[in-house]
Parts: sequence; C-alpha cells; structure tokens
Amino acid sequence: MDVSEAIQKRTTIRSWKPIPVEKEKIVKVLQAGRRAPSWGNTQPWRYIVVQDKARIEELAKTASGMPQVGTAPVVIVCCGFAEAFSRKMHRESLQQLREVGAADWPDEVLDNVILESDLFAPYRLGQQAMVIKASEQLMISIAYMTLEALNQGLGTCWIGTVSSKDAHKVMGLPNELFVHDLLSLGYPGEDPKPRPRKEFNQIAFWEKYQPIT
Repeated sequence: MDVSEAIQKRTTIRSWKPIPVEKEKIVKVLQAGRRAPSWGNTQPWRYIVVQDKARIEELAKTASGMPQVGTAPVVIVCCGFAEAFSRKMHRESLQQLREVGAADWPDEVLDNVILESDLFAPYRLGQQAMVIKASEQLMISIAYMTLEALNQGLGTCWIGTVSSKDAHKVMGLPNELFVHDLLSLGYPGEDPKPRPRKEFNQIAFWEKYQPIT
C-alpha cells in the first residue's frame, strides 16, 4: 500500500476482532513512529505497548471507560519526554545532526545563536513550552503509526480524551514522562465509511487567506 492510499483509507476503528496482533507487526508500527519528523532531532516520544488484559481495562477507566480501549488487543501508551528540550539534551540531538552531515553549524553558532534563541530553544520559555513542543512532536509520530498500522492490515483508535494523571499512575511511570494519548491497535472488527471532510477550498488557499462567505 502506498502512502497516498493509506492516507485515503485510514479511519478510526472502534471494534476489534478477537485476534492477537503479531509482535512483528507491532514493531513495524512503532518503527514508523520512530521515523517521524522531529524538531532538532529531539525525538521526545516514548511508547509503552500494553497487551495484558487487566492493564488494558485499567487504562480504559482512565479514558472514561471507552470500549474501543478496553476491548482492544493492544493499547500503546503514548508519552512525551519534555526534558528532550532541555539545553543539554537539545544540544546533544543537534550535535547528532552535525555528525551525519545534516547540519554544519560551528560551536559558536550552535551555543550562542541557536540555543540562545526563543524561536529555536523551547527551554528558554520554560517547562510549559517544552511540554507543548514535545506534545506536538509526539502527535506527528502517532500519525505515522496510524498509517503503518493500516499498511499492516490493522486498525487504530487515537484516544486523546484520557486522564494523563490517572494513566500515569496505572502505568507506574517516572515523573519525567507525561501521558498524552492512548493508541488502540488491532484487527478491525468493522469497516466504517470514510468520515466527512471539509471541501478543499475551505481549508486550502493560494498566496493569501480568503475566507468563504
């Protein structure tokens, strides 16, 4: 399946076949997330794969008891790692880009311009800015995983209505991580119709924004 086809066919799945998901397919989904674009190569995503039925049921409670979570054969707990945007770790990530030839800044520019800029260095704006940036990057990575899941014959349900605090407790996570979303994964037990989308001319514009009246 090519990328365009996956984009057109992807839709939310809320019903699952009672079939275990092969580990190799789960790994391919995670690898797609690992390859997602990342601000400054920070890669502030961490994923925990949950297949234990009792743990999945506990996670469902953190998401208002949603059956698409509680009945899923796999739930991926999608976590952000804001510390990736600390000055030290951000510099290490940028240094990796230099090592592979993707950037050629001298140390003076890296340390005194890039890492001292409010535009390029979220740590300068505080913890909230770091969490926001980590969340942004995490969602890009999850989107990649939903497309690879479809390529593997699987379906996903992206759950954003989750109590981060409660899910964090269920998973026994360290304070350095925050739970942002859950991603239910499995073989689809339904074939839903495509969701409606706005007309192209309502969302895309050339050269300047021209609202439709």
